[in-house]
Amino acid sequence: MSSATGRTPFDYAAIKERRRQQWQRRMAGFEGLVFKAWPLQPAKVDDGIGCKVGGDPEPLIAYLRGDGPLSDDDRESLAGLIEQYADLIKRKLRPNGRPRGSITPKTAATECASCLVRIGKAAWCRNRGRKRAPEALTQGLIKRAIELMEAEIPKARGKISAEAVKDGSYLRPDRKTEEYICMELEEAKCEIIELALK
Repeated sequence: MSSATGRTPFDYAAIKERRRQQWQRRMAGFEGLVFKAWPLQPAKVDDGIGCKVGGDPEPLIAYLRGDGPLSDDDRESLAGLIEQYADLIKRKLRPNGRPRGSITPKTAATECASCLVRIGKAAWCRNRGRKRAPEALTQGLIKRAIELMEAEIPKARGKISAEAVKDGSYLRPDRKTEEYICMELEEAKCEIIELALK
């Protein structure tokens, strides 16, 4: 059937069906095996399409162990796949960011003192309905937190820096340190909160 201009209208359903069949043919061959083995697969998430880690390399491994032919394009696809897995392995072995230092009495005491200061500032802010604690209060909390941690961890005596405690008090709390303070240093926690609320 032709229109007034002499052109035939597009049959979108037929075009869509041809593309689907072409895609199925590609996925049935070596390219499909590589696609299914790709480590970052599209995944539906709440806000759109994201990625999930982990493909299924087993069918590709079985194909490679067989006597199937490999074209230059197949070899290039396989090289790209291996590079993706190599990147994932490197990221797994060497995570991003600065590596954590070893736990010493000094670092443990500094982290606990920072957590105590954070708890004191949070109590003051909740009590006053404010978002930030004053500098004078923070300095007092730091001084007392250092004293408490030096008494708790004698090997750290004289090694805890007030600046390191202050810097640590702005960081996101470490769950293990908070649990330790709640379980083992309940008296120190109560004393810091009492000092903050004076």
